[in-house]
Amino acid sequence: MDDKTLEQNLAEVFVEGWDISSTGNGFLVATDWRWPNSDRIEVYVRNVGERADLFVVTDGGDLFNYLFSQGVDLTKDEQGMRIIRNVVENYGAKFVDFQIARGAGEGDLPRAIRMLLEAIKDASLVLWHKLEKASPLH
Repeated sequence: MDDKTLEQNLAEVFVEGWDISSTGNGFLVATDWRWPNSDRIEVYVRNVGERADLFVVTDGGDLFNYLFSQGVDLTKDEQGMRIIRNVVENYGAKFVDFQIARGAGEGDLPRAIRMLLEAIKDASLVLWHKLEKASPLH
């Protein structure tokens, strides 16, 4: 096997099991990455206005909602909000209206989706300690 064959095989494996659906104004990307409750992590891609070449890539507020469902209310947690903002900014994204969001053009849309997934995972791992505090083991 050469490096190009390995690269192609890796690319195929990394998106194997993903479902991409057209939404009329973009796409829903259901990945095989999982939340701790085993739900699939989904990424939402929307066109910017009528532009077919500009996109907003978001988690749709899923990280915020997942944490809230586990007893972590980021609206009342300045430190948690600061942490999540810092983490997602490392991936070129912003935490806006309780969503992780990143802009993209046609040429960098696949990378933007990947970076958003990385931001979701990193933010959830960094905030994991808050889940332990919200629901301590007995």
